[in-house]
Amino acid sequence: MTERLTRGAHPGAESGTCLMEQVALTAGEPFSDRPRCTAPALAALAQQVNDRVSDAARDRLLPLVPALAAAGSCDPRAAWELVAVCARAALAVQPDDALAGRLLARAARAQRRWSRVRLDGTAGYVVGLRVLPHLTAAFHRAAVLAGPVGSPERDDRLVALLHDAVGVPAPEVAALA
Repeated sequence: MTERLTRGAHPGAESGTCLMEQVALTAGEPFSDRPRCTAPALAALAQQVNDRVSDAARDRLLPLVPALAAAGSCDPRAAWELVAVCARAALAVQPDDALAGRLLARAARAQRRWSRVRLDGTAGYVVGLRVLPHLTAAFHRAAVLAGPVGSPERDDRLVALLHDAVGVPAPEVAALA
């Protein structure tokens, strides 16, 4: 496993790896930033966090590699839970944020609806992809509210967000105001 993660996609491992490329290598998959072992929505969120934290903070994402390599669920409820995680992160910073509130409510409705249906394989994968625009909006709202670009507060919040999304406790993340 690499000791340092870098921003963006790379042509090969010799030129560096981002978080998801490291996940692919760890899982024994071909070099790619979209490994099949990770659900597409979670991979998209991990890529966004990887590319938006500072170089120093990016290394705090390395402990997530094994969990991401085993996170291949095609359950649409899991994708909607990522929307909820991002919306809650935004609301933790700004409790009256209308967009984050709407996204959290939308995620709750979708999770209830999809709890009545069992989707596996290709059907679950396709339905999960339809969540991506909502996930993008929720993540960008959380990122905007996390703090100024390059600030330690922003890094801490975004690293904690991905740890929450993966379900791995974030070690030694500073207390956030």
